[in-house]
Amino acid sequence: MSYQIELFHSLLNDFLQGESALMTIEGDVLAVRGVQAVSYGTLTMAATTATKYLKLQEGDIALLNDPYSGGSLLSDMTFVMAVSEDLIWVSRRSLDKSVKLAKSVEEEGLRIPPTPLRQKNQLNEMILSAMQAHPACPANFVTWLKHQCEDMTVKAKTLHEAIEYTGFTITGELIEEYIDLCRKSSVQKISERASGETRVDVVLDSGELLRLNMEIHDGKVSLDFSGTSAAKTVSLTESATYGVCFYTLSRYYGFEQLANSGSFSVLQITKPAGCWLIGKYPAPTYKGMTCGAAALQTAMELALSQIHQKSEKALSSNCPLNFDLLHQDKHMLLTLPGGVGASASHDGECAHLQSFSIEQLERDFPVKVQRVDLRHSTGGKGKHNGGRGVILKIEAREDIQAAWVTDLTLHRPRISKNCSHGDPCEVSIEHEGTHKVLPVLGQQKFSKGDVVTLCSGSGGGYGKEV
Repeated sequence: MSYQIELFHSLLNDFLQGESALMTIEGDVLAVRGVQAVSYGTLTMAATTATKYLKLQEGDIALLNDPYSGGSLLSDMTFVMAVSEDLIWVSRRSLDKSVKLAKSVEEEGLRIPPTPLRQKNQLNEMILSAMQAHPACPANFVTWLKHQCEDMTVKAKTLHEAIEYTGFTITGELIEEYIDLCRKSSVQKISERASGETRVDVVLDSGELLRLNMEIHDGKVSLDFSGTSAAKTVSLTESATYGVCFYTLSRYYGFEQLANSGSFSVLQITKPAGCWLIGKYPAPTYKGMTCGAAALQTAMELALSQIHQKSEKALSSNCPLNFDLLHQDKHMLLTLPGGVGASASHDGECAHLQSFSIEQLERDFPVKVQRVDLRHSTGGKGKHNGGRGVILKIEAREDIQAAWVTDLTLHRPRISKNCSHGDPCEVSIEHEGTHKVLPVLGQQKFSKGDVVTLCSGSGGGYGKEV
């Protein structure tokens, strides 16, 4: 790798933080970074859509959150900025998240198509006022947007300064060489492993079937989703589907830091018209972007494990448990991640609950936290145990509302004899001496004295217990 290429790669890594991407105005993807699987397809789609309908000049910023234009959750705002005459920067930043169980995307919140937010260094106050007037608009939205624009302007300036400091020019030849190098590296990493083909079926509790046919040959991966059913209540956009597939693939083979047009070329996907992986407006997308994406990731991991049996790994609990507490004008989303599956050489990693203040929770809501710990797993056992999920137990001290969504693949897919399934996510309630397991997703009022137990899923175990 030449010094210029190494310098360019380092510059991309330093600049792209969080969920972000950098592209050329012609549409070449230079790099995508993020921890959300759907970002690897939706960020580039957002840039493509915005630049198609809006003529962005240097310094201009467009805003969108519409899943059908390259957005993800409606609470995630995607900013598309022309950082130069040739480069487009996409940055996704989150507002206050909540559980959305709706029948259409319009009911899930304020949906924003590609919209000119700043032009010629001037914010579009008319559009900002229209957004603020929408009944579904979050509080202090305009103030937050202005702060994001200021932050992006500062960071864009640092990119220009970094390029000037290095003393080299980002030429078309450099970009072409970098993309080709990433393509060759990705092909090599895949070719070093086994080739083969397999089929995996995953059934969602909502009734959808996910059928994945995977073929790996000559450093290329082909995915055919023929046989996948139409949406019932879960729908994922086409760009999000691609993102999840590439995310899982690149991390499995170890080229996630080379996510661009070059490495994208190793993946080919066939999807039948009308299936739930290519949802159409106005289908709701919240469950797709959460539970649906997790189910697709599980199918990908299972297929890769079947083809590469020498590095077989038990399934992880990819879908976190999201529990949204509501009381008066306040809400708080509690997210409990799941455990990681074990392998032939070591136990799976236990889940780590995102830090939150128990004192603040009990101050803002009429609840008492009785327990926060790793759950006692009965599943996921083996020579190497799967990573345990998290348990959170709270008592309602007054009537309180809640909405939740958990893993929608409680109907476990078939796995190899070397592996065992971990425990699924579970929401249960103790009411007046009775214990009841609640549905995998729902919303209801809890009465004073009710004790609600939240358990995220555990990872699967590997090998026979000794």
